[in-house]
Amino acid sequence: MADYAEILSKHKFKFKKSLGQNFIYDDGLLDEIAVAGGADGACVVEIGAGAGSLSRAIAKRAKRLCAFEIDETLFPVLDETLGEFENVQLFSNNVLELGVETVDMLIGEPYIVIANLPYYITTPLISLFLKSELCGAVTCLVQKEVADRICATDGGDYGALSASVQAVADPQTVRVVKSWEFDPMPEVDSALIRLDRITGATLSDELDTFIKQCFAQKRKTLVNNLTAAGINKDVILRALSELGESATVRAEQLGTAKLVELEKLLKK
Repeated sequence: MADYAEILSKHKFKFKKSLGQNFIYDDGLLDEIAVAGGADGACVVEIGAGAGSLSRAIAKRAKRLCAFEIDETLFPVLDETLGEFENVQLFSNNVLELGVETVDMLIGEPYIVIANLPYYITTPLISLFLKSELCGAVTCLVQKEVADRICATDGGDYGALSASVQAVADPQTVRVVKSWEFDPMPEVDSALIRLDRITGATLSDELDTFIKQCFAQKRKTLVNNLTAAGINKDVILRALSELGESATVRAEQLGTAKLVELEKLLKK
């Protein structure tokens, strides 16, 4: 087991709150994350390599690891913690700035994502990989309340994020990870979630935007939200009627499958 705290100290590393840096050093937990994500024999993309602790657990198992880290002060640390692995490529690019097509081109083969995601970019990163042509699954640590929202199928937690993810993937919570298992310790607990892509399903920009429009104001009816987005009211009512739904239905009452169906009907 590498002494990550000692290596970070040796390289005079300082945690940057703005980058959402919360590292895990427990080898047992890190191995569990790598296994749960399906690292064995896979091409894996990791976002936020940090001190390389999760990277090591993945690299031991993966065919290839493409690790992205934007904090260049961590590169000397990663040289030390990952130096023994020949299957690791380190990228300094910001994945959100690159865009999904460029990321897919850089990786160049089917891959899965396994990551301890910085909290502040969780949603856009998940959305980006669900739009990928090559990404088959995303396994990541997120705030527990975000995991609850992603996996919710009804009730107050179910919203645009739940619907967007569930339109193209099957989400499940693998386990809760307590705040004290991170360094530095965040204010809330996390959860490890796995999103398995539904075969052939990709989250198009159009569908993503449509779902956000449906939930723009959760208390409003679907008809009101969509007319506010510029869609003809009669067309919406006709489509809802085809789905056997009333004019007063709200987005969360429709559920993901019917929201996807509604988007298709409105595109006709």
